[in-house]
Amino acid sequence: MQRDFLVESRSYDKMLRGTWRAYKLSPDLQLGNEQEAPVLDDHVSLWLPAGTPMNWSSGTRKLRNNCLQFFWPDRWYMLSAFYNEDVLIHTYANIIQPAQILLDRISYIDLDLSTLIKPDLSYEILTQAEFEHMAETLHYDEQTRVSALMALQTITSTIQRSIGLFAVVPHHLNLNQLHTESNKS
Repeated sequence: MQRDFLVESRSYDKMLRGTWRAYKLSPDLQLGNEQEAPVLDDHVSLWLPAGTPMNWSSGTRKLRNNCLQFFWPDRWYMLSAFYNEDVLIHTYANIIQPAQILLDRISYIDLDLSTLIKPDLSYEILTQAEFEHMAETLHYDEQTRVSALMALQTITSTIQRSIGLFAVVPHHLNLNQLHTESNKS
């Protein structure tokens, strides 16, 4: 199996924070028990099996759980759903500048603002203070600050209304399907 899709996470000042290789999944692949929703068009889905090396500026660590990541070309957020084998543990919604999506890679600017969402859609905003600190330290421009906070509002409103965005995240994975797709690489 070859992980052939590169993901790069950068800070607002363009410093490389982390890189990892993932499997880019076919858009029509049924990942598990996710729902179809028109709001989910044009997204890129990535599969990171447990054990995937995550290369951070602080060192390389292996991913402890299976993970699906979801990116959209013009949205100020991305999702990382983590699984104990095939059962959803939680999802992180990270606020980012819209990702640069190319044929073999995704590069994004992490804006240090994230929300932890549990399968029952209870949630906690995790890094509001870090966002404020980094916005001040790295001099986020006004458009970036406003867009990030609007994206956070979109995430929390979607959670509260239980519609749309989180339909892309399956609560149970079809691991056989994911392993078959991974072997095509």
